[in-house]
Amino acid sequence: MFKLDAHNASPLVEVSAGLTTFFAMVYVLAANPGILGKAGLPMGALFTATAVGTIVATLIMAFGANLPFAVAPGMGLNQFFVVMATQMGFSWQQALTAVLVSGAFFVLLSVSPLREKVLREVPKNLQHGVCAGIGIMIGYIGLHNGGVIVLGGSGPSLGDLAGGPALLVIVGLIVLGLLLALKVRFAILLGIIITTILGIPLGVTDYSGLSGGFVSLPPAIGGIALKFDFSVLGSIEFWSVVLTLLFMEVVDGLAGFLGLFGVMGPDGERYRSKMGRAFVADSLGVVAGSCLGLSPNTTYAESGAGVASGGRTGLTALVVAVCFFLALFISPLFMMVPFAAVAPALVMVGLLMLQSMTKVDFGDHTESFPAFVVLIVIALSWRISDGLAVGWIVFILMKVASGRRRELTATVWVVGIIFALKMTSSFWTAALL
Repeated sequence: MFKLDAHNASPLVEVSAGLTTFFAMVYVLAANPGILGKAGLPMGALFTATAVGTIVATLIMAFGANLPFAVAPGMGLNQFFVVMATQMGFSWQQALTAVLVSGAFFVLLSVSPLREKVLREVPKNLQHGVCAGIGIMIGYIGLHNGGVIVLGGSGPSLGDLAGGPALLVIVGLIVLGLLLALKVRFAILLGIIITTILGIPLGVTDYSGLSGGFVSLPPAIGGIALKFDFSVLGSIEFWSVVLTLLFMEVVDGLAGFLGLFGVMGPDGERYRSKMGRAFVADSLGVVAGSCLGLSPNTTYAESGAGVASGGRTGLTALVVAVCFFLALFISPLFMMVPFAAVAPALVMVGLLMLQSMTKVDFGDHTESFPAFVVLIVIALSWRISDGLAVGWIVFILMKVASGRRRELTATVWVVGIIFALKMTSSFWTAALL
């Protein structure tokens, strides 16, 4: 089914990779309901919807694209959903309608000839910048959420490394580094398990949730599933929001795929031919998620943890989906794993993704400078779509300014104009707010 032999993959490695990805992104079960709850949706239903939406979208990726990528509600996209439902005059039901409509357009775009043309003509060095930028972003998320780096009034600084989560992250980095140096099989997954155990005497791993048993039935989602409000279809503001969502979904998906293929190293070029199917799976995931009451789904950059562990086929994604299904009923067991135990894995994935910059042509500043702009914007803003957009525009300006506009294809120009319009509208929207 997943053609393991053709991909030089083994079932054991694929299962290990799936478990690694799951532990790297299981936080979404707590984070997504916490964010979308601000829009007035019930938390219990959101927990179940988040798990089910992740399962459905990831299964579509597994069987539709045969890729080791997990799909779940995007963190930036859910924040925008809350803004729609709290600051832009829409109800959360109308915001869900916008997600559904944008997802439908995303599907149409994903199956159109335009998709293949854009995918073929993404400048190579921008691809490398995206991969490296996502790598730094993931590494920083690991260190920040693990308490190693803290943000204060004077900017980022080191946290308290003498104890708590930060100390566990440092210990975990040493453990994972040794396992990788010794070429131990399943090093990343094993590192997460060992670090979780070491977190018990440090007081970081909390297993108190197991005292009342770890089996429970998930809350119902009837209160948010299929709660669309189509009365807003005649609103110009509604269609503006739909276009914004579509832009974010497409660019986040494109940038995410470029980054994950970069983690595959030499294998990445062979897998890029599947990017079209990955887009279709991603877009169908958006539609499925909206029906369950969720903000747009997207392919998670944390999938890089599983890819770095050797995941190459949809079997890895299938394992992730199975884990989220189990989490519906035994969530205390999975939630016992502290983020500090996962942070070292994210830092290591960040290192692997950063290596993509070694492929950039630094002898040509019209290529290297835009790639660096993409890297730095993504790394510092955590906005993948904005990083690619700004870098793309800079790429065009550099080529034109140096008298090399003939190197720009029509597709690059059209996408650049779209990016420029989007960035300009975002600027004026921010200024008016």
